[in-house]
Amino acid sequence: MSDSYLLALHALTLKQLSDVDGLVTIFGQDADDVKKALENAVAEGTAMAARDKYMITPAGRTVLDEAYPQWFAHERSDAEIGSAMESFETGVNKQVLSLTTAWQTVEVAGERQQNDHSDSSYDAKIIDKLGAVLDRTTTVLAPLTAAQPSVDRFLTRIADALTRAEDGELDYVSSVRIDSFHTVWFQMHEHILRITGRERDE
Repeated sequence: MSDSYLLALHALTLKQLSDVDGLVTIFGQDADDVKKALENAVAEGTAMAARDKYMITPAGRTVLDEAYPQWFAHERSDAEIGSAMESFETGVNKQVLSLTTAWQTVEVAGERQQNDHSDSSYDAKIIDKLGAVLDRTTTVLAPLTAAQPSVDRFLTRIADALTRAEDGELDYVSSVRIDSFHTVWFQMHEHILRITGRERDE
């Protein structure tokens, strides 16, 4: 996507509610370009603003839904990309969901309880497994990344979150308040679904 206006709207579908800086983080756009695009979107009714934060409107989603097929015509018709998405959905995405559950809860006497993260060995194993899944994801999504380099930006951000978790900042595994592994993974998933025209399974 080369149009700042449409790319800003697209970023809002991934971030839901965000200020300018939050949207800049997603695709690395120029902050002034993003701000101008959002101001135009608000004026046209495709986004709404409150306290320096923005949200896409139903009209904005309609604009994107009409634009996606042309933007991503190649990605939606390429058989190799289609196969990559199947592997992503049935493989690494399910593994991340399972590992996130394992991170947030532990089994005690046959029941799942909230993980208090007192067992550093247990946590380290989950983080190691997330790293292995991320490595596989890079390989799985290679055909899509070749067509849409923006996907690699998400993989880099996920890797950055994982590094921080490995260094002891455990919130970077799944906290929704920051760009954690799980938060950015969710954004990437939504991004590639919109590129390929697929629906979210879960």
